[in-house]
Order: sequence, then structure tokens, then C-alpha cells
Amino acid sequence: MVTTDLASGAPGVPAPTALADDGHPGWASRPERATAVSRRFQEAREQGLIHCDPGDMPAQAVAEAVDAAAAVVRCALESHGDDEALAALESVLDLSLLERELIEDGAHRRGRALLRVQDGLSKLRAVDGVAEIVDRAPRELVESCGFDRAVLFRVHDGRMVMEAAYFGDDSAGAEKMVAFAQSVSPPLDHMLLETEMIRKRAPAIVRDATTDPRVNRPIIDFSLTRSYVAAPVMPTGQVIGFLHADRLYSGQTVDEIDRDTVWAFAEGFGYAFERTVLMERMRRQQAEVRTALATAEAAARALQDADLDLRKVDPPEQSSAARSLVEPESIRAVLTRREVEVLRLMAAGRTNQQIAGDLVISTGTVKSHVKRVLRKLRATNRAEAASTYVRLASVPDAGWL
Repeated sequence: MVTTDLASGAPGVPAPTALADDGHPGWASRPERATAVSRRFQEAREQGLIHCDPGDMPAQAVAEAVDAAAAVVRCALESHGDDEALAALESVLDLSLLERELIEDGAHRRGRALLRVQDGLSKLRAVDGVAEIVDRAPRELVESCGFDRAVLFRVHDGRMVMEAAYFGDDSAGAEKMVAFAQSVSPPLDHMLLETEMIRKRAPAIVRDATTDPRVNRPIIDFSLTRSYVAAPVMPTGQVIGFLHADRLYSGQTVDEIDRDTVWAFAEGFGYAFERTVLMERMRRQQAEVRTALATAEAAARALQDADLDLRKVDPPEQSSAARSLVEPESIRAVLTRREVEVLRLMAAGRTNQQIAGDLVISTGTVKSHVKRVLRKLRATNRAEAASTYVRLASVPDAGWL
């Protein structure tokens, strides 16, 4: 269980579950990587056949060892040292075999990682709300792709704003991380790594966050991150955010496959996010259209049910048609905001009692507002007033109407 350091406010870090023999969280420490080829790689390191740092790619380290051993073979052959040349040649063959196996193992890992990314993205595609998909993205990156922690930033006014974080069981630590990062919200010109990702439109890897000058020091220190991978989110070609992930709790160093995994996930998430935004906008537009249709229907019904008034037709300047041609500016001048609210509900077909409930006022107050609205709009009944509102609602510059 992950704990939270309440004194510092930062997410606590348990002891790593596995370490390489040199005391560093290395490539062979991950449970899913404890294969035969990884054990052979570790043995070769212990025997001094391979020299590499914990963050180096194993296949590359072996390739360098093969080149070094081949050089020894050439020197031994040139000096006619057959025994020495034979021993060096055997070392070259063993290392070459190990290099091939590491490449195959890496390809296998990449295949598994791709399947995990697809699984995570398929779950995101089932989300139909913008707020939900933003919260779910870091969670799926952790649960589906095997990371320990993940955070999602958005780019806003040239700054990095953390929108969501998922730290597994440490929900308190994730909340503290979001609150702290939002209080900092570093400008992008101070985030050299993110600026580089925007320029290159490519992911990045930080092998040692404690010394890397490209990172934001306050966020790194607060999160206790040792190494992490990051990728830009850019569904339309423009970077709108970043996904970061690490393996802090298990004490493991991220590598290039982790970087590419986050990159693939970020790309798919960008498209899923864009689709969710469009769907939400479409639903909102449909709701507005339905409201407009309901308002028009209520106005038409009110016209149909209006009482007849046996009197001479109004003069042309006082006719109903002329009265309905009230300019938006004059409406704003004669109606108060409360009267506009009453008029809007009248146009929606609400009764006086329903309007009173919506605005939390008495029915008598509503009747007074209705009378004033009719008088100011020079409307003979509610239907005419509703018709005027429907017309003004379609005028782009009608202001707060």
C-alpha cells in the first residue's frame, strides 16, 4: 500500500520491490522482464563482459560489448595468439547471441505494450463526457499500460496546468499533486523538456530527473520523481497537453519502450478526446435546438389559445406587427434583468406558478412582473410577448436576452 507523507504534503514512496545487483533500479528489476534473456544479460554484467549504466538500453550495451570483443579477436589474431583469439571469439559469439535475444525480447515487449495501449484506449472510447475522459486518461495509462503513476497536463495561456493524476491506491497523493501543480502552473518557457516536445512533436524520456536541467524543479521535487516519460497530446496537430508517467513505487527506471508506449497512448487519447468534445458539443446543440422548438411551439399554442378582443383594429403604428418590431436596444432599455427572466420563462410556456417556483418568488410577484412586461412591450397578451422574445433570441446582438 502506498502511503502519503503528510508532513511534506508529497506522495510517500515505499521501498522498491526489486533492485539490480548494483543497488540501482535497473532494467532487469521489473517482474514482467525477469525472463531468461534478462537474467543472461544480468549475468554478463556481473562477469564484466558488459558495462552500462542502469538507464542504458540493454541491446545497445551488448552491441558495444560485441564490438569491443571483436576488436580483441582481431588484435589476438594479428599477434598470433590463437588461444586468446579463440576465447575472445567465443565471447563475441555469446554476446552476439545475447544481442539477438535482447532484440527479440524487446520486440515482444513492444507487442505486449501495444496490446495494452489498445485495451486502455478501447475503454476511453466508451466514455461520453469530457470531464470523465480527462480523469480516466491517467488511470488507464497506469492500469492498462503498467505504469505506477500518470498525470495529464493541459496547455493554457502558455502555461502547464495539471488537470488530472492517478497514483493507484494513493488517491490522496494524487489530489495533493494536482493541487500543488496547479498552484505552480509553470510557464512553458521555463519547461525546456515540454518546449522541446512542442517543437519536435515527439515524446521524451528523463532518465535522471534529479539532475536533468530540462525539468521543472518544484514539481519534480514535490512528486519525488526519479525518472519518467512524457508525450504531447495533439489531435489536430497543435499540442494541447502532455501525458507523463513513471514507475516510482516499484523503484524501476523507465526506458525507450515506456516512452514509445506513452507516445502511442497519448496519440490515441488525443483522438478519443477530440471525438468526445465533438459529441458533447453536438448534444448541447441538439438540446438548444429542442429548446428553441419547444419555445416556438409554446408561442404558437399561446397564440392559438389567446382570447379574442372585440375592438377596432389598432392604427398601423400601434398594430401588433409594428409592436413586435422592437429593437433589442430598446428591450434592454425598458426591461430589467428579472423581467427578462420572467419573459424567457413565459416564452418557454411556463405558468405563473411554475415561474414562481423557478425564480423562488411568490405568484403575486410573478403576476406583477408579467403585467409590467406586457405593458413595456406593448403586448396585449403573453403570446405576443413570447413571440417578441423568440424573435429577439435569434438576433446575434441581442445581448443578455
